[in-house]
Amino acid sequence: MARPLRVRKPTLRQLRRLQQLLESEASARQRRRAEVLLLYAAGHDAISMAQALQVHPQTIYADLRAFQQHGLRSVAQVPLRGAVARFSPAQRNEMVRLADTTPAELGLPWGRWSLAKLRDYLQRHKMVRSLSREHLRRILKKGACRCAGSGANSSASTRSGRRF
Repeated sequence: MARPLRVRKPTLRQLRRLQQLLESEASARQRRRAEVLLLYAAGHDAISMAQALQVHPQTIYADLRAFQQHGLRSVAQVPLRGAVARFSPAQRNEMVRLADTTPAELGLPWGRWSLAKLRDYLQRHKMVRSLSREHLRRILKKGACRCAGSGANSSASTRSGRRF
């Protein structure tokens, strides 16, 4: 059973704006939010709207709450996604550049980097404050790191089947 909705209905002027939005090139999220408000104005309950739009009822309730708080601006609002980036593009590029150089070029006694050694080097030289090995691995993977010393023919690459 659907819970009672205590959200005001859109005005006639708002309904016209929603129709115009649906006729324009809106994103899928904006279209869904506009359709939710139009269906709500037509008297549908949240469960029937969710079934018609093939979304979860909580999505309908969230859209209606957003309309209650922000009016038609809620249709155009794009929610923030994910956490704020901890490292700048310059820091990421520097991590990839360092991984592509051999430790010997930097005066270190190793032939190749491990994630732990590279992370320690970055922290010791105050390039990053803290960084997990897994996060470093993902950064290097996204940065298309060639990872010097761990090429396709190296023993580490063939033993584990992957680089880093």
